[in-house]
Amino acid sequence: MTGFLIYEKENVQRNMRFVEFFMEAAKQHHVNLKLVTVDQLSFGTRDGMPFLEPEVPDFAVVRCMQPLLSAHLESMGVPVFNNAEISRICNDKRLTHTFLTKHGLPTLPTAFVNAMMPRHPFAYPVVVKAAGGCGGRKVFLCESEQDYLEKLNFIFPDNAVVQPLCDSPGKDVRIYMLGGKPVQAMLRYSENDFRSNFGLHGTARTTTPTQEMLAMCDKIAGLLHPALVGIDFIFHQGKTYINEIEDAVGTRMLYQYTDLQIVDMYMAYILESIKKTS
Repeated sequence: MTGFLIYEKENVQRNMRFVEFFMEAAKQHHVNLKLVTVDQLSFGTRDGMPFLEPEVPDFAVVRCMQPLLSAHLESMGVPVFNNAEISRICNDKRLTHTFLTKHGLPTLPTAFVNAMMPRHPFAYPVVVKAAGGCGGRKVFLCESEQDYLEKLNFIFPDNAVVQPLCDSPGKDVRIYMLGGKPVQAMLRYSENDFRSNFGLHGTARTTTPTQEMLAMCDKIAGLLHPALVGIDFIFHQGKTYINEIEDAVGTRMLYQYTDLQIVDMYMAYILESIKKTS
């Protein structure tokens, strides 16, 4: 069995530890896993059929924001982890908030903006995020209209979302979900930054999720059928809100603070999923 582990070329080196874990897990499970970057692929339609070159894998783990590629692979019968619908929704913060709101899941008030349509209804300070950003990159705290407009122009041509600053900045809880089940909750926090991202020098520790959080995770799992995702929760005025659903979720925290071999668990889940559907 041959699988593709797909990245954008510029992100391979930064994620090399994860790549190596995946390669080792594949070896242990007797899988021929190939690291493939999107620039190495050609895909489209030809002679009335979808095509992918240089070859079609038996499955693909897509660790980048490529919903069209994921959907194309699925159209060819290739199992994709995470699925194309998760890639489409969860890699665009506007679509994520629209999806969560549609299904009655709580989020902070959120406006969809860009440099051409900058109006929002919130008092400053506000948090501005690139709609397609991840890992805390292109996320800014703006104290004034001038600062806000400057950040929108910096983000452009990407779209953005803007939210009021919650009353507990620099703190969130991420619940890792594998096969639709919670496997570990991590409290992330930073004393020097309104962002809690572990990759931005934040700190983390294991924590016990509330039943409210678990119920929200269970509802999301039933709607999106995720393989491996992180669901992030923030807190404001004593209430819990979903902040994001991370598609290509980072795992550094788990290896540093827990004994979970999450990549090996993920590989086992992938193979079991393929077996069930074949």
